[in-house]
Amino acid sequence: MKKILFATLLVFSIGSYAQLDLGVDIQSRYIWRGLQLGGNSASVQPYIEYSTGKFAFGAWGAYNLGGTGQGNEADLYMTYSPNESLSFTLTDYFFPGDNNNQGYTPYNTGHVFEAMVSYASSGGFGMAIATNLGGAIKYDDGGDEKSAYSTYVKLSYEKTVDNIDYSLFAGAVFGDDNGYYFTDGSGLINLGLSASKEIQITEKWALPVNAALIFNPDEENIFITFGFSI
Repeated sequence: MKKILFATLLVFSIGSYAQLDLGVDIQSRYIWRGLQLGGNSASVQPYIEYSTGKFAFGAWGAYNLGGTGQGNEADLYMTYSPNESLSFTLTDYFFPGDNNNQGYTPYNTGHVFEAMVSYASSGGFGMAIATNLGGAIKYDDGGDEKSAYSTYVKLSYEKTVDNIDYSLFAGAVFGDDNGYYFTDGSGLINLGLSASKEIQITEKWALPVNAALIFNPDEENIFITFGFSI
């Protein structure tokens, strides 16, 4: 098995540039697509990603510093980027605090599988469409259990001014029949502005920081967040 894995990585690496990236983000609140998932506590979000050529394979997590299982997450993903503007991503979202302590398997309890396509123009405009494909996305339709293929659509515009990266964004969900996004089926859930920059700490090291103002019109809620990366 180890030989097969090594050979697979070697094939991906030949003739391409391979890179391993890892780190951790500390966020004042875990806000995902306009939804507060981590309760009223800060969130530690580690990540690791191996990229080679047009492919990237990664793992991302979120852990609530409040000591509860709410907002804990351990995701795996794979991204294919045929060019600098377009990317396709498959993600396995796993929520260890929301599957009645049944563990990583079975996959239809604590997991949600999603496919996403993203586009970013050279002028700063971007669009992303993400659809749930399977896992714990069932709902009761008059006694008949069906899958809910919730679809999230996000539009954004990014611009850099005085070494600060700004992003305006608006996100809405459709077909949310099981309330995965806490809506009655559809709604505008993610509207706001984010900013990020690097603060030079030493001659060789800068601290990336970020802040965001996020409004969820569907929930009539607003969030202001701050975070940094190490």
